[in-house]
Amino acid sequence: MGTAISTCTKVLTCDPGYEWLEEDSSSRPSPHKFEEEYSPSHPQLALRVAFAPIEESLGARQSPFGAGDEVAVTKLQRVPGWEPLGWRQERCAKQHAALDGGKVWPGPEESRFSTAQRFWGAKVMSSDGKGGLEEHWCLLQVAVAKKDREMEKTKQIVQDADDVAAYAHRFNDHLTRTCGDGDPDALPSVRVSAPVACFVIDGCMPEVAQPGESVTLTVLPANQIRKFLFEGGEDFIELPQAFFHYVAWSSGGNELLGDLQGLQDDQDILLVDPVVLRTAKAAAKDLLGALMSTDPLEAESVGRAAKRFDLWHPRCGQICKSFDPQRRSIHARRACGMSLPSCGVGGA
Repeated sequence: MGTAISTCTKVLTCDPGYEWLEEDSSSRPSPHKFEEEYSPSHPQLALRVAFAPIEESLGARQSPFGAGDEVAVTKLQRVPGWEPLGWRQERCAKQHAALDGGKVWPGPEESRFSTAQRFWGAKVMSSDGKGGLEEHWCLLQVAVAKKDREMEKTKQIVQDADDVAAYAHRFNDHLTRTCGDGDPDALPSVRVSAPVACFVIDGCMPEVAQPGESVTLTVLPANQIRKFLFEGGEDFIELPQAFFHYVAWSSGGNELLGDLQGLQDDQDILLVDPVVLRTAKAAAKDLLGALMSTDPLEAESVGRAAKRFDLWHPRCGQICKSFDPQRRSIHARRACGMSLPSCGVGGA
């Protein structure tokens, strides 16, 4: 791997100083009111976990909540540092309003990327398995439209995270074999904070969610969310950029990741709510076959994927070369399985 070996351990600048945001004392309820509204005996929402398929792996940080568990949300609050979570739906709404034919941002026919969501900081109490309770700070994610609060829709959030975690597992294993000495803990890695899908079974906050509706919970004890790969103008951090490239390359260009966001946790990139974008008929053909297809919808899908890849991943680093070493060749125009003019590497 040459010079890439010397750079693999220097990809991230660690920022471990994340703390949960405390409410201002001026807005904090009186002690008596706090006991009534926020104590575990008076939960704001009671949830039952219905879908929790993601297990601990090199690519996933498993949720402490399992299928069948019942948990209580005892406190909800807005977290200003989480505003980036909603940027994707804002961009999609503006694109739709402008009738932009370029369609950089995926529409509802492509993925859940544009589905409007609300994000809450939630204090969650659950059983510790020993007769007591344990506390978790979580991201509570609720669809804005009631039709999107059906369990099948909510499961898509978890399924995307599961698919991305599987890619992250293989990517981290690749880094261990090519950049390290076989110890996965010795290198920075990409992991997904696993969400779980839950039914609301009771609650006193109908403006958030009502019994019978579904939501997701993701453990997230941090007050800032950072965009690693979103519009193409983010500060270049090699690890998430290389991971994006790896997914497109290893899927033959059939899948792209949209909106890589989260936090730097010790040496890791921890992703939250990633989205998988799939090209039309991806299961049947690779992109080269699609480029030769006479199906106009398929060709349009491929063109959008190529444009997004070039925009969101404007250049490669050393890690990219470890799995796509021919990227710089003047004859190798199929970067990550897609027909692209360049990736910003050596002017290729």
